Amino acid sequence: MKLGFIGFGGAGYGLAKGLHQAGLTEILFYDRMQQTPPYSEVILRHAEETGALSAGRMEELLSRVEVVISCVTGAMAASVAEEAAPFLRTGHLYADVNTAAPQVKEQVARIVEPTGAGFIDAAMMGAIPTFLHRVPILASGDGAERFQLAMQPYEMNIRVIGPKPGQASAIKMFRSIFMKGMLSLFLEMLTATHRYGVDEMVLGSIAESLDGVPFRETARLQMTKGVVNAGRMAHEMEEVIATIEGMDLPAGMSRAAMEKLLWCAGFGLRERYGGELPKTLAEVLRAMEPPAEG
Repeated sequence: MKLGFIGFGGAGYGLAKGLHQAGLTEILFYDRMQQTPPYSEVILRHAEETGALSAGRMEELLSRVEVVISCVTGAMAASVAEEAAPFLRTGHLYADVNTAAPQVKEQVARIVEPTGAGFIDAAMMGAIPTFLHRVPILASGDGAERFQLAMQPYEMNIRVIGPKPGQASAIKMFRSIFMKGMLSLFLEMLTATHRYGVDEMVLGSIAESLDGVPFRETARLQMTKGVVNAGRMAHEMEEVIATIEGMDLPAGMSRAAMEKLLWCAGFGLRERYGGELPKTLAEVLRAMEPPAEG
């Protein structure tokens, strides 16, 4: 199999390095910066390390490979697909691994699919320097299963999750709400606790509440309690915000929490449930769906 990379920066290099070690010998790349110092020196070094050959133009790259991986940035994903589209054909697989909103992946699919090439929305769910080509990848789109099959001999860790472009990237985006949000909460909380010298006591108190409770059960408990008590919690967050801002620290996460709780309280679920807690997470989510039109 011949594999091509559009873009040969850190992500493309890491994937190519792992695939080369796994036995893939025919790797090509096209990078707009491959003739521009100082980027050209790094790209050349990475190419020599991975055995990858450079293509001078997009047309040359796509005439020589069957599978192409777009490895640029989310902001460039659509424009790169438009540049590639005139040279794509039936039999090509076009995998977009860029971190981008699902709407961007849907846009790229609309560019690629009319060419006859199979499109893959590929969301990388780990750090490439750690995993190289074995980074966990969620794949969706009409070419996802063929992409998984094509890369199977090289032990890429690809999980097909559906036929629709955008599905894989949506999972990554939604997961980031929690993962980046959790880091942001730690930053806001611990910079404040440190001022009072109570880091360990606050962390210990939270650990007592959360340790030993499975994650899914934590989600259920938080949601079922939260939708009933959101109004009270929002008012409590006003005091939290005053505390943090009184220390001349930013309270962005606390303010966002208050706003989200007020939004939640607006559904009127405390009144709907008469102060009782709903039983399941699914019940809560159904109650928060917008009313059907018509």
